[in-house]
Amino acid sequence: MARILPQLGISLQVVFFILFFGTLLPKINNMVATFVCLFIGLSSLIAGIYSVKSQQNLILSIAVIIIALLILGFTIFAYFLGEAGYPPLIMQ
Repeated sequence: MARILPQLGISLQVVFFILFFGTLLPKINNMVATFVCLFIGLSSLIAGIYSVKSQQNLILSIAVIIIALLILGFTIFAYFLGEAGYPPLIMQ
């Protein structure tokens, strides 16, 4: 099971990048898109941390953790922070 965790994290991140670059996220409701991004980011982060603890493919696991943190940071920046007097997207 621990062997497939880095690949699982990468698979989740590929799904996120397909949603983001395929312009599917703006078409989804903001609340749903927020929770989808948080789920993908947290799931891949947990998979990366668990695979580092089990010492499976460390370089790939660390890359999964870094990208998961970037996804979570983007989600917080895009959906939870307001800009120029506008409310956050999650509130719209």
